[in-house]
Amino acid sequence: MQKATERIGYIDFLKFIGLTGIILAHVGSPNWMMMLRNFDVPLMVILSAILGERSYERYVANNLPVKKYYISRIKRLVIPTWIFLIIYFLLYFLMGGKYLGIRYYIASFCLTRYGIGYVWIILIYLYSAILIPLFEKIKLSWKGAIIVVVAYILYEILYHFGVGTQNKILDTTMYYIIPYSMLTYMGYNYSNMKESIKKAIAIISFLVFAILAVYYWKDSGQFVQVQVAKYPPRLYYLAYGIACSFFAIMFCEKHSLKIYEAKFIKYISMHSMWIYLWHILTLTIYDALKIPEIWYVKFMLVYMAAILMVVAVNMCLDLIEKRYKYDFKYLRG
Repeated sequence: MQKATERIGYIDFLKFIGLTGIILAHVGSPNWMMMLRNFDVPLMVILSAILGERSYERYVANNLPVKKYYISRIKRLVIPTWIFLIIYFLLYFLMGGKYLGIRYYIASFCLTRYGIGYVWIILIYLYSAILIPLFEKIKLSWKGAIIVVVAYILYEILYHFGVGTQNKILDTTMYYIIPYSMLTYMGYNYSNMKESIKKAIAIISFLVFAILAVYYWKDSGQFVQVQVAKYPPRLYYLAYGIACSFFAIMFCEKHSLKIYEAKFIKYISMHSMWIYLWHILTLTIYDALKIPEIWYVKFMLVYMAAILMVVAVNMCLDLIEKRYKYDFKYLRG
């Protein structure tokens, strides 16, 4: 069994794929690309839970309190995002941006979709991390599966009848915690699943997606992208995401490819959070410069600029750490 501190090549590669898909969504990609990459967030949540299981097992093995685990997750997820938001809004103001209102700023720092928007995925990661110690108590079992599935069915029923769908608090909490908890449960238990169960989840999820795709096609007269069921995530979107994610993970597990060990893949995976955060700034700058909207050009420039910003920041942190002997690890990964 690999140690929790060891990197897993294929997971680094899949994190690279997931991050790339998310950035593709923000650069005005064509419809076919938007459809293909719509598994990115579910994949990232499942991968986060797979890694979270290994990380939390280290806390359990060392008899460390759950409180310490939660503090470490907050430091790794929330604090870096808040630091980025402070930098982002300061730069936005200095570049002539207008005052956006106290509610906008509060919503942004609460990591919701109702502020800057992009940082809502960090909230999903936080929810996933919070749930992991709870899922440790109902690991891969019929009891755990029934609890998660029943909770999801109730969630779909509540959404169908419009219960609280216009309430921003419920939308940001219940309508994200429940569906993404199902993905977290799958990811947390992935390493303990039999191959037959993994295949069954992937195939059943794909069939559910296909059936819903046909239903929506007949109802509307055209193919309906899963994006319509993303906010909040519902079965059409989740089934596609789970199917693609499980097929991708199973394929990468079985095939040892040289690209898994590529240095740029590992670098992007190790710094995926900060690359994601800086891409928000580079995307804003790109739009402000009014550069012609060619999606693949925008994608390459925004992505590369975000990576270069991470490289530059890390070089500065190296110099500061060397001089003052201070560890900035939460500002790197």
